[in-house]
Amino acid sequence: MKLRTLNLFSYGIGVLIVTIVLGVSAYKMIFRTELVVFTILITLGASTLAFFINYLLMRPAFQSIDTLGKESRKIAKGEFSGKVKVQGPEETRMLAEDFNEMAIKLDQMFRQIKDGEEKRTELIANLSHDIKTPVASIRSFSEALLDGMIVTETEKQQYLRTIQRETVRLTDLVDELMDVAAIDKKQPVLNRSRIWLDQLIINVLESFNVQLKREHRDIHVTIEPGCDPLYADQTFVTRILCNLIENALKFSDAGTTIELKITSTDEATMFFVKDYGQGISSEDIPRIFERLYRVEKSRNLAHGGSGLGLHIAKNLTELHGGTIQVESELQVGSTFILTIPFWNGNE
Repeated sequence: MKLRTLNLFSYGIGVLIVTIVLGVSAYKMIFRTELVVFTILITLGASTLAFFINYLLMRPAFQSIDTLGKESRKIAKGEFSGKVKVQGPEETRMLAEDFNEMAIKLDQMFRQIKDGEEKRTELIANLSHDIKTPVASIRSFSEALLDGMIVTETEKQQYLRTIQRETVRLTDLVDELMDVAAIDKKQPVLNRSRIWLDQLIINVLESFNVQLKREHRDIHVTIEPGCDPLYADQTFVTRILCNLIENALKFSDAGTTIELKITSTDEATMFFVKDYGQGISSEDIPRIFERLYRVEKSRNLAHGGSGLGLHIAKNLTELHGGTIQVESELQVGSTFILTIPFWNGNE
């Protein structure tokens, strides 16, 4: 039964009770019949007038409740675009406001879920492609070795180096996925310790020795005087710098130089990683730290990767309360600026 019908029904019951009481009074001759009839007519008129006045006053509330019902059914179907007009008495207005706020939050939640599903699908598709290439390469080269198609020692060494390189690519992809999963679940815990900057740089650059020799490249390191040790998670900081240097090497030509400069302010330590490569367009700069976003849209080996490196670096930096910024110009190069604030003893 609708509220307005219930309201009319309650008025009808009231009038009926008054009529019965007056009828009994007339039957018992407590009141004269003429007086009873007149009183009944007055009661009917007053009740009808009161009902219409009450209906006019409550109409906005009835309309809000009807709209709430319609919008609730839309929400049940997954539609969140509707909005209930705030009107009527205070209780109805509060209900309408709460409903509208709930609808907005539900819309945001479902958009986030949908966006997450789309990104997860994109992640699976991209990684399937990235994994398929090295797996196919490893399979073909290993089969060639097992079938005895390669007879010279030089060719064998070349094939084995290729298998090793593709195995490293697979390992890097798995490591990146594990890092992303841990970040999404908010599992990383900072294990802060004193980090000497010179030793940190030595450890980072050791990872690139082979690549630097193969590509005939140098990394020029400058540590300005007065730079204090960091109190940070050494594993995470090493990973951030490795990702930034790897990105610089990937998007600059063999033979070019990478510059790594470290300075210190009163509040933070700053790392500048500069390359002289292809640069980043102004349209791409706001998105380069997004998960899976790639400046190089084609997934070729020269600029390959999962598109997770900078995303991981940004998240690990933010765990330290720091920031990563980039300055870039097309065909000139890019400079990534990593800022890690000094630790005051509180997480």
